[in-house]
Amino acid sequence: MSDTVPQGLVRQSGVVLRRDANPEGNISLYLLLKGIGPVWVSAPGAGRGRVRFGGGAEPLSWGNFNLYKGTRRFYLKSVDVKEDFWSLRAAPVKLRALLEWDRLLCLHLVPGLPCDELVALFYWSSILVREGADPLAVEWRFLRKWLEAWGLAPSLVFCLSCGKPLGDAFWKAEGLDCPECARQNGGACLPDSRRKRLIAAAECPFDEVKRLFPPSENDREFWNDSCKRMKNMFEYQK
Repeated sequence: MSDTVPQGLVRQSGVVLRRDANPEGNISLYLLLKGIGPVWVSAPGAGRGRVRFGGGAEPLSWGNFNLYKGTRRFYLKSVDVKEDFWSLRAAPVKLRALLEWDRLLCLHLVPGLPCDELVALFYWSSILVREGADPLAVEWRFLRKWLEAWGLAPSLVFCLSCGKPLGDAFWKAEGLDCPECARQNGGACLPDSRRKRLIAAAECPFDEVKRLFPPSENDREFWNDSCKRMKNMFEYQK
């Protein structure tokens, strides 16, 4: 937890998730930091121009953050920006994908609890979107790997109810059933070819994602539905 970070100067890499400003010109940043996790950081006077952090105080900006840990909270001293994803401001679909992941991280991560695997996952998923992979396929990959890191991902290989290997499958709230179990439990059909496509998107090497999953309007409904089901897993586990 961030309470275990000793008082004094701290330098850590991470990303800005949120930026809030009050009428007095003070800014608060919600950072996701390696080794620390999500944490609120104060930047007094930054909104009045007394202290300038440039793009380093904007959401989705990645860099090395130089902080001072006081008795009660962190204060931002300076930022060395490494990646700001400004090029995506001209690509609304891509930008919306990153902002949606940002929202989910703010919603589901525990403040002060380190989650370095998600710091890396967020960064490299953002790179995939910037380089031209299908944002929705990357979102599936992002959500799936997040759930796997937390031990919450349902099996895509074995029936949730009886444990048999899956071919054609059926979605229910907690995961996938085989056709026999679905006769009792119901669910939305997921053909074997689609199920294997989900597995490939989650498990293929990073360098292969753009080639295997280019943007496709034909697959939009499929990926939207699959991502929605993964998001529901977070709520189901509460």
